[in-house]
Amino acid sequence: MDTEKNMNQSTLSLNKRDEIIRVAAKLFRSLGYIETSMKDIADRVNILKGSLYYHFSSKEELLNEVVNEGIDRLLVLAQQVYKQYEQSPRERLKHLVEIHILHLTRNNENLVIATNQIDKLSLEHRENYIYKRNLYEKLLRETLEEGIRVDEFPSVDIKLTVFAILGTCNWIIQWYKHDGPYSAEHIADYFSNLICDRMLAK
Repeated sequence: MDTEKNMNQSTLSLNKRDEIIRVAAKLFRSLGYIETSMKDIADRVNILKGSLYYHFSSKEELLNEVVNEGIDRLLVLAQQVYKQYEQSPRERLKHLVEIHILHLTRNNENLVIATNQIDKLSLEHRENYIYKRNLYEKLLRETLEEGIRVDEFPSVDIKLTVFAILGTCNWIIQWYKHDGPYSAEHIADYFSNLICDRMLAK
């Protein structure tokens, strides 16, 4: 009985932690990290400010969680796609672009903050985020390199092409609206074909 009670309490604590991260992400984006106070976050989550420190020791730790939640999910998805489409670099890149777009439309607060507020993180946290970002970009580079090697892609500057792909995809966070004229799925399909079948056409 005690074990079941403890499990329920742990689940509630995790749910509240996730809620705090979601609320913080929205406030950091709408108000700015500096302008958002821990009290603002606590009020929105409907808990006492002191209770917030049960889950997070500081606002900077909370920012770190917000930033990493976005990159962690994207990296896991990308690694799964990379393994699934080992034999076809073109198909792999299409799916990498698709999951990138879909991830941006579903987690745009986290990724906007990662882009705009990373300088507010401590050096250790910032370097940890950059390490994960570099792992993600490495998957794109290796896919392009392999595609060129097996003659699926034209010979291009790998570094600049990765920048072009990420720039094309990441700009969506500035204009995408959930109630806009294009669905996330349509945009993901269009961008993946534009990049892989037009920009990188043989």
